[in-house]
Amino acid sequence: MPDPNPATVMVAELLQRLAQRPFEPFVIVLSNGSRHAVPTPDHCTVQRFSRRVNVDHDDGSFVTINPLHIAQVELLHKPAA
Repeated sequence: MPDPNPATVMVAELLQRLAQRPFEPFVIVLSNGSRHAVPTPDHCTVQRFSRRVNVDHDDGSFVTINPLHIAQVELLHKPAA
């Protein structure tokens, strides 16, 4: 029986998105409204057992997220050329 825990479900979704080929960039939207872009798979690390998500930003900063605070995951739309 699958684990119905929302954190487990979100971790599984993120792992699936990160493994998808070709990769489709996405944005993690948190319950407080903040948004964290994941333009490449290298920008995001998912720790399955501790249920933590790390997103690295291009400016050298990073955020560690509890999956329970993820409100949604959206595709990152690239600006038209």
